[in-house]
Amino acid sequence: MKNLVMYMSVLLACFLTTSCTTVFDKAHGYRGPIVVTIETEDGSVPEFPFLIKSAYSESCGHSSCGIDFGYKYFKTAYANEPITFPRERLDLLQPNAYASIEFTVTHPNYHHRGFPRGFGPTDADDPIHITFTVKPFAEQMNKVAGWAEQGKVMMQNAAPDSNEHFNGKMQLWQERFNLGKTIKRHITVIKTMYLPHFSKRMQQRVIEKYQPIFRAWYYGVPETDCWDMVDCRKQILKPRKAEYEGL
Repeated sequence: MKNLVMYMSVLLACFLTTSCTTVFDKAHGYRGPIVVTIETEDGSVPEFPFLIKSAYSESCGHSSCGIDFGYKYFKTAYANEPITFPRERLDLLQPNAYASIEFTVTHPNYHHRGFPRGFGPTDADDPIHITFTVKPFAEQMNKVAGWAEQGKVMMQNAAPDSNEHFNGKMQLWQERFNLGKTIKRHITVIKTMYLPHFSKRMQQRVIEKYQPIFRAWYYGVPETDCWDMVDCRKQILKPRKAEYEGL
């Protein structure tokens, strides 16, 4: 009886004061607010903002791994400028468990990638601050191109009929194919995911700046239009046939 009276007293005080935010939020699956800041690996501040998408997904199970369940927001922010994602009640299997929220960062000049993080219960007046560091897309291209170059070196240092020569050739072809695919995917992501979130005027500014850059990247790798390894091995030594479609 004593415990019941205490519980009712707390409940009444809660409703009369702070709408239960501090007392009950932690036990009911609330997460946030989350303050996100984007930093660039090269220290530069690009002219155009980053697009940041958030999505909550339940922990991996037999059928639910990677499926978005909620906390879906799209926000834009310039480098080094914090942007706040709101507080929200998530549909957690266990209210006090860590919630897996992934923030996907997109920008024409930077590598498109997701940053999954786990968030535990916090108070509404205690925002979570988190910083993500992105690297220039040119650096990602150089990384993949370096793997291809390793294969080329293996070929040069091995006898023509040896397994080492064959393995080097396979690595060269595979990584050159991956490089072309990486470039084409980046262009598609900017065209279909990034640009639609901005005004027509802003879209035009982005296109005017990055159209020539993307065109140079696209034609700089002749096998970008490969769609499978068999065709890619045939095309790798031939001029490009597919035309650049543009942003």
